[in-house]
Amino acid sequence: MISLVSLITYDTFTLLRFKKLFQVKREHWIYYMIAIAINAITTAVAYTLLDSRFAVYLVFVSFMISFRLLFSGTTTQTLYAGSIYMFSLYSSRGIVYSIYSIVLHISIKSVLQEYYDIITVLAVLLAIIYFLMIRDVIVPRQKARYLMNNQGQLKFVVIYLFFQWLFLTLINDGRYYDDVRQNWYSTLYMGSCIISNLWLLVILNHASRISELFEYELFTHQLQEQLSRQMRHYQSYRKFTESYRAFRHDYEKLMASLKTLMRRQEYKKAIKLLDDIHDTMQRSVQIHKDYSDNIVLDAILQDAAGVCEEKNIRFQAHAHLPESVSMTELDIVRVFSNIINNAIEACNKVSDSQRFIEVTSNSTQDWTIIEVTNSFNGELLIAGGEPKTTKKDKDYHGFGLQIIRETIEGMGGLVFIEPDSEKGIFKIKSCIPINPRSKAIETV
Repeated sequence: MISLVSLITYDTFTLLRFKKLFQVKREHWIYYMIAIAINAITTAVAYTLLDSRFAVYLVFVSFMISFRLLFSGTTTQTLYAGSIYMFSLYSSRGIVYSIYSIVLHISIKSVLQEYYDIITVLAVLLAIIYFLMIRDVIVPRQKARYLMNNQGQLKFVVIYLFFQWLFLTLINDGRYYDDVRQNWYSTLYMGSCIISNLWLLVILNHASRISELFEYELFTHQLQEQLSRQMRHYQSYRKFTESYRAFRHDYEKLMASLKTLMRRQEYKKAIKLLDDIHDTMQRSVQIHKDYSDNIVLDAILQDAAGVCEEKNIRFQAHAHLPESVSMTELDIVRVFSNIINNAIEACNKVSDSQRFIEVTSNSTQDWTIIEVTNSFNGELLIAGGEPKTTKKDKDYHGFGLQIIRETIEGMGGLVFIEPDSEKGIFKIKSCIPINPRSKAIETV
């Protein structure tokens, strides 16, 4: 009974920890109870009816089922959840009963028979302490999120966990051989468990650092793209200003001539002169469209309009983004560059006549909602409840929706993705909260 309570405690701690790392599928407490019950019952039945060497793998599968009940995740993320859960518990138990064996000078088999409950409690406590050390020292939450979203590095960690776990299960078989020197064996097993855990810390630290550097590389690339957009945006304004100055140079003379014609009541000539002025303005002055009241967002949309014109994509946009929203310029770049790039890529896969991108916005007292609608070919690859990239180099693509969701939800907003495969329309809504402090300042 004590062992079962300890296991339930460990399950609860682990699932609550994963709640901070993965996208939650079901939040109600009753689902957590069901998930814990699934794993607890499976564990009790497996260790009662099966040899422990096989039961451990059944528990591994059981925990992954519990994980998928509560969270949305890729196959690699699910394997990581199951393997880190079992490895930490299994290796912690190995350390505890090896210490008991060495101190009491009895075999590990005898330790398990006489002190099973207390060993389980201590193993769970040690596993929880190990998890806390990973979370607070080696891989803080933000680094952990980078790692969970980097499938290449996460696969590397999962492979390490699986082979180390397999290695420990093979060593564990030594307890069944009476001719093995028990003191030597217990020391070997304890040393193997400790070294495996230390190496896991090294692997996690390395993988999380690589994932963080990869994330920074993506940010740098986005900033470079935004600088290019800003340059094109400013060049567009410069051309508009130069053409307007050229027109204005002749404007005063033209207006003086128009006034003279009006005073002489030569209305036909005046009308013809007005037509000439209009034609000159249309021909000489480059009309500059404004797509947003925010300079950075307008630059992104200006650039998108140029790309869409080249690719025969019908583009229509008007997006109001109040100054009171708590988005930095980098946030605006991260969110809307990814949304627009994804929309353009999706339009490239449909015929010219069906290509369109439409950006609209509306605001309430507390929210600004910017909606981007585009055509797509109706084909979606869904993984973990999210549309994923279909490109081969997935390590360098497919971060768009993840970055959008992290940025918007990080400021307390919401992201709604509404694909309609039958109509071939993909819609994404970004609900951005309006900063109440800014509103209060405006009121004062």
